[in-house]
Amino acid sequence: MTRSEPNTRKRTDPRPAYTGLDTDTGGASHVYRTADETIHTVQDGKRIEEFVLGLRTVDDYVTFVRDDIEGLDGETRRYIADAEDPFAALADEVARGVAV
Repeated sequence: MTRSEPNTRKRTDPRPAYTGLDTDTGGASHVYRTADETIHTVQDGKRIEEFVLGLRTVDDYVTFVRDDIEGLDGETRRYIADAEDPFAALADEVARGVAV
């Protein structure tokens, strides 16, 4: 009898294995691993933190980091949480990326 690994992503899952969320003002990248619903913070090529979503969503995580952690904002955001106006958030990111 074959044993299946519970943390292995099902082959029918259409999502990519990893989704980049943002790079924060401290230079760390936040990456969502869809296979096991975890978010990893990576800096200088090393994982410095792992966050297990559990009953929370990736939107909850992005909103928490954006709104509740003092001094840690997304420098280059690639993920827009559902609670945001996606067009306004995209416009803000484009405006921040354009040198004036």
